Amino acid sequence: MRAMPREITVLYDAQCNVCRSARDWLREQPVYVPFRFVAAGSTAARRLYPSLDHEATLRDITVIDDAGRIFTGPKAWVMCLWATREHRGQAIRLTTAALWPLAKRFIGWVSTHRASLGGIGQLVLGR
Repeated sequence: MRAMPREITVLYDAQCNVCRSARDWLREQPVYVPFRFVAAGSTAARRLYPSLDHEATLRDITVIDDAGRIFTGPKAWVMCLWATREHRGQAIRLTTAALWPLAKRFIGWVSTHRASLGGIGQLVLGR
């Protein structure tokens, strides 16, 4: 049985409006598992996780738990929701057989188009 994480590190694109809005939104959430935010591709990220493909972390959100498990893309987004008190239930529902294919497509679409979404991140996240 896997141990529950005690902390998760979120590598996010600090140059992306949607990514920064998501980081700010997550910072405001009451959590079960605390977040540590590190800019993807930064000196700090490279020092903390030297074996990661840091170019890939700039393309897709990456979450690393304190046991060293790595989550990317849709799984990373769901992991972030799972860590929050208010949205854990939604994270669990998103991973059901009925919703996971749709969730993966939606999260993938947002990730692919995030540069053109601009300030919509604030609208989506209610900011």
